[in-house]
Amino acid sequence: MKTIKLLSVALLSLFLFTGCEDITDEINTEQSLLEKDYLHSKSSVEKSLPFKATFTVWRAEAPGSQPCDAGSSETMVMKGNGESIHLGQLQEIFMRFCSAPTPEVIFPVNYWFIETGKFVAANGDELHFVIESGQIWPYNGDNPDYQLHFNDDLIFTGGTGRFKGASGSAKTNAYVHAGTTDNEGDDPFYTDFFINIGRLIIIPGSASE
Repeated sequence: MKTIKLLSVALLSLFLFTGCEDITDEINTEQSLLEKDYLHSKSSVEKSLPFKATFTVWRAEAPGSQPCDAGSSETMVMKGNGESIHLGQLQEIFMRFCSAPTPEVIFPVNYWFIETGKFVAANGDELHFVIESGQIWPYNGDNPDYQLHFNDDLIFTGGTGRFKGASGSAKTNAYVHAGTTDNEGDDPFYTDFFINIGRLIIIPGSASE
């Protein structure tokens, strides 16, 4: 009888252990499925794309036409056009920023956006961006058209259409031609951008929401 009781206890323990093992396996399987579902849903919500753009902007207003914070010397308003992957031909580019050069123009010259910039795609969708802080330096290359250079973080901050909810960043890689002081005639002030390092994160289907 004692032997039978011991055998029964052993069988019961084995059954309970096996049952717990099955439950643990089931929980682990469910967790694994949930993780896969989460990763799948996340990848379907966000799509990371390389961002490249080539464009030129010119002065759209005389320097200092808008107020800046205390200590700033002038505002700059620039508009232009160009092209970009994922946007196509850029029918409009807009940026407004403050710069704070010293009277002796000691470099670097600090600047920052005071209004959200925008790229307007060929179909009218807008990709918004800002440069929170940047620095302009003398150009030391061999192209005689350029006198200044800056390569700062351009941050994407949403937009309209397919760029609603967009995020990401890019490097400006920009070169400035000082031109004439009055921005008239055959030698205007302009800046060329050659953006080849950047990521644009979009949310597919957001334009239809």
